[in-house]
Amino acid sequence: MCEHENDFDVSTEKYEKKDFLKKVKHLLAIAILLTAVCSFVGILGLVQGIREAVWREVGMAFFAQSEFFYLLMIVACVTLVKILVDEKPFSKTLTWCIRIMGLMFIASAVIFPRLSGFQSSGFDIFASGNFVLIDGKMLVPGILLIILGNLVMAGFDMQKEMDEIL
Repeated sequence: MCEHENDFDVSTEKYEKKDFLKKVKHLLAIAILLTAVCSFVGILGLVQGIREAVWREVGMAFFAQSEFFYLLMIVACVTLVKILVDEKPFSKTLTWCIRIMGLMFIASAVIFPRLSGFQSSGFDIFASGNFVLIDGKMLVPGILLIILGNLVMAGFDMQKEMDEIL
């Protein structure tokens, strides 16, 4: 134990690593279960929807938006399982999953307005009459997720650097 605040502790004893998952283990388990169920339902819905051409009845935009949600759940499930397996708050997989979600939102902001049955969210970028270039309601979360992914990457780099020092 250090006697003065400027002294360094050079003990080589093993210490137990803090388990950050203890605080959220129940929520993490529920989230993994729910995202896994959503992923399974989404895949079944996609296969059935394509087989039965559901988009003709409900509109391509509605069908795509529904499947978009399920695709996000697949990426979220992968992310949560990776966190559980690694027992670390930051990882490259987490970073890339967050970035992929952001890119999915940005792509949907451009693609969805071109699909039949698209209903404006009211937050349109470069819109004129019925033409909408970008759906702002999908663009903003995409940009925020990419920024968050970059912040998580910085945390991952700091964690990696700290692990190398110890």
